[in-house]
Amino acid sequence: METLEELKEKLKFYEQNGAAKAAYAINRKLNELADMLNRTNVATIDIADAKDKSFERLKAAWGEMASLGEAYKTLAISAGITGDEDASKKPFNDRLALDRK
Repeated sequence: METLEELKEKLKFYEQNGAAKAAYAINRKLNELADMLNRTNVATIDIADAKDKSFERLKAAWGEMASLGEAYKTLAISAGITGDEDASKKPFNDRLALDRK
C-alpha cells in the first residue's frame, strides 16, 4: 500500500501543465538538432564513400524537424505559450487599477 507522501508525489504530476512541459521539451530538442546541424559542415562529408552514412543521418534529422516543429506549435497553442509570457504579466498594483466592467 502506498503512503500518503508517495500519493502526494504522484498527484504533483497531474497538477502540472503537461502540454507546456511537453512543448518545452520538444522545443529543447529542436534547438539541439539545430545546433547539431549548424556545427556540421556538409561540404566536408565524403559522399563518395558508400559506408559513410553521415549525410543520410543529417537528412533524417532535418526531416524530423518539420514534424517536431508542428508538434511544438500545437502543444504551445494548447498550453497558452506565446513566447512573450513575461511581457504579458502586469504587476499586481497595475491590475488593481484595471477597469472591471
